[in-house]
Amino acid sequence: MSKHLSPSKSSSKNVQSFVAISPGAEVALIPFWLLNAGTAMKLGQHSAGILNYHVVADNDRRGLLIAVTKNEGGGYFSRERVPFHAIATCLEKYKSGLPFVSKVLKNVFVSKSANNAGFLCAVLHALGLLSAAPVAKTQHIVTGDWPLWEKTMLADTGTRIELPAEPGDKKLVGSDTVPQDKEHRKTLEIPAKKAQ
Repeated sequence: MSKHLSPSKSSSKNVQSFVAISPGAEVALIPFWLLNAGTAMKLGQHSAGILNYHVVADNDRRGLLIAVTKNEGGGYFSRERVPFHAIATCLEKYKSGLPFVSKVLKNVFVSKSANNAGFLCAVLHALGLLSAAPVAKTQHIVTGDWPLWEKTMLADTGTRIELPAEPGDKKLVGSDTVPQDKEHRKTLEIPAKKAQ
């Protein structure tokens, strides 16, 4: 079951909310600053289509997150927001110009879709943070001034938005009070067979 998000108008003109269209579901909305909404071409030799992405800052503007938001072609992917510092840390040893394959970024995702790392590389290419390696078409090299790019993005005015909470977010709906009694737990219990 996929989550479909639709914008909803908030009381403030500067805030956009995105709520899940799923009857009866409680969704916590987390405030972010949308700094860049763009598109990136897929990088795979046999891939066609465009990826949409967002670069957002947390509410306090202490960190950036990058998310692929739409795939206008085939292939599963995760819409999770990946912290920019996790991407930078993962690629630290490649900043000297050493080429790397997309799979190097697979560990920055919680979700394990095979396309996540490649799609993130496509976004990083579109942002000017990666380029194709000169030796192999299927590899990348780190380009640009990443700290300056991050500082510039965080200084951007942006648009205030609210997005649904993800499992890794600090506060989820109902996370403060988790019932401990047996009737509220969701476990599978197989009834014992009756003696005959």
